[in-house]
Amino acid sequence: MLTYLSQGLGLADVALLVNRIALGFFFAASGYHKLFVSARHMALVRTLQNDRVPFVRVNAWLVPSVEFAGGLAVFAGFYGPLFAALLFTVCIVATCVDGLNRIRSYQPIDKADWLDDVLYLPEVLYCFMALVIVLAGPGPLALT
Repeated sequence: MLTYLSQGLGLADVALLVNRIALGFFFAASGYHKLFVSARHMALVRTLQNDRVPFVRVNAWLVPSVEFAGGLAVFAGFYGPLFAALLFTVCIVATCVDGLNRIRSYQPIDKADWLDDVLYLPEVLYCFMALVIVLAGPGPLALT
């Protein structure tokens, strides 16, 4: 019992698979809705405009296309590390462009609170999930 508590269950392949499927599904669903559901697409356009992202018309289609295609690829394990790296980049940009603005509105009380708020952002958590795939590979049951 102490071995399990200190070293885990030894199911690293299962953890990689669950991580890959969760990340891939999230981005595929998110990208799909931003591409094909008018209300979601318009919300993305407003966010890009409010955050003063250049080339809004291009980015409003490019970003969700990368999310959708990258999410499907990661989900399937098709060149998982490559597509996870693209999704990682999307998350880093989203964190810097939009996430940090949200944190300012939280009015953190000190640097530790600010860092806690950064780590609480979904974009940052998805960065870590993508980074696992980039560093460890797609895990079992991948197409490549």
